[in-house]
Amino acid sequence: MYDWHGEEDAARFVRTYADLILRLCLSHGLDRADAQDICQDLFLKLLTQRRSFRSAEHETAFVIRAAGNACKNLLRAPHRSRAASLSEALAAPAPENDGSEVLAAVRALPHRCRDAVALCCIEGYSADEAARLLGISSAAVRKRLERARKLLKTDLKGALI
Repeated sequence: MYDWHGEEDAARFVRTYADLILRLCLSHGLDRADAQDICQDLFLKLLTQRRSFRSAEHETAFVIRAAGNACKNLLRAPHRSRAASLSEALAAPAPENDGSEVLAAVRALPHRCRDAVALCCIEGYSADEAARLLGISSAAVRKRLERARKLLKTDLKGALI
């Protein structure tokens, strides 16, 4: 049984899950500041609610699901859909382009496909491991990866030639 209590668990959380949560949030299209906020919020939730887990895999699955849900909630938040005035938009600096058309295409995938790609292609989990973490069948993970590949192939056709 894995229990969260105190400074040792806080340090273990950071070592074990901080990078994973940040990468998952970035794969959902959030910026680094929002990803760090989600990481901190999830960390506080785990420490204050004193959750118990059956195994390390159960703990990892919870963290991945909680991070994914937090990303989706943030992306649906009303403040993200508000429009700025034209004068504010003109005064704002242009966003930095990281030059990664592939990453932009992955971020544009539907959430279900994006989660499967993030776990299997970015984090290196097998389809079976990703299925356990997402709470779906291995066949569903493979189907989502297949759909993602088709979408990416279409979106990136001209970019990679």
